[in-house]
Amino acid sequence: MQTPADLVLPCPDPETLREIGGWDGFRPATMAPSDFPVDVVRFEGSSSKPVVISRARRAETLKAMPASLRSRAEAAFERFVRRPAGLRMARGRRLGFENGPAVMGILNVTPDSFSDGGLHFERSRAVDRALEMFAEGAAIVDVGGESTRPANYGEARPLPPDEEIARVVPVIEAIRAKTDAPLSIDTRKAEVARAALDAGADLLNDVSAGRFDDGMFRAIAAQGAGAILMHMKGTDPRTMQDDLHYDHVLGEIASFLADAARRAGEAGVASDGIALDPGLGFGKAPDDNLLLLRHLAAFRTLGFPIAVGASRKGFVRRFSGVAETASADERLPGSLAALGAAAAGGAAILRVHDVADSVRFLRMTGAIARAASPVPSAGSAAR
Repeated sequence: MQTPADLVLPCPDPETLREIGGWDGFRPATMAPSDFPVDVVRFEGSSSKPVVISRARRAETLKAMPASLRSRAEAAFERFVRRPAGLRMARGRRLGFENGPAVMGILNVTPDSFSDGGLHFERSRAVDRALEMFAEGAAIVDVGGESTRPANYGEARPLPPDEEIARVVPVIEAIRAKTDAPLSIDTRKAEVARAALDAGADLLNDVSAGRFDDGMFRAIAAQGAGAILMHMKGTDPRTMQDDLHYDHVLGEIASFLADAARRAGEAGVASDGIALDPGLGFGKAPDDNLLLLRHLAAFRTLGFPIAVGASRKGFVRRFSGVAETASADERLPGSLAALGAAAAGGAAILRVHDVADSVRFLRMTGAIARAASPVPSAGSAAR
């Protein structure tokens, strides 16, 4: 039975509460400043309006709710606060999150990816870059052989499986010969996934969440591999930006991802081997991407690790104020801002091009968050 994609949406202030209420067309009651922070619990597929619950009075508010909604709200809160410690991968391996988000380095073995196409198309350069990313602090490297760039960067050529395999498998084998560090394969095709997993990959990253190839989940399950399942409009990156309408962007994406996890589980993929990705830039208007980052914490209610990839994407370029032709270096400040928002929202996997800068950024923000100010004694306060 599928768990409903109910959402807990944190609201630190009245402005955020009004924004969230507007998505479902309900006007929250006026609340005193002392009531904040509050959480909005949205029940998928229910005729009941979202419920606003002050954290200071959560227990009594839940107790007063109808039993059916109370049990769903309690389950949603339980999933929201649960932090997965890791992600199961192939061959009994595990990607751990105990020390914070895992940085996933992007390795595009392509001539036509939007940001770095051609840089690592030659095998030895790809292997060197993978080893360099591990040395810079990447927890896992994601190898991709087919561009999924949006059409505004020029139409990407779809690859037959044998050509995609010829690009990625020799690179995975060569990396695996030099390191035992975790590797991911970025593909929509089950045949490519099987070949890459046989060659030494541990994790499957599918931008279509198993919809492009109905054999994908069986291929993952057969190897006991992990999977990142991403939301995208349709199954073709060339047309994903054709229809950008959502009635409720968070609710619709959450329902999609919950269904993807259900389908994967029914095909035999282990529940602790599934991570979910809201798919920034894949069938999203520019402002939708900002909204997803700002309210990313809500997706924790689904009960799976959340993966996010904002690095160098078009909305990052747009909102950080650099030109369409901006270099990677010019996109870096915006990418790091998005990275920080994703980490603050509870993302467990952060997919990036600039590994060294991203790892340093996360170390610094983590150090700030963990720093404890000494409490002055009465005597020292008087001095």
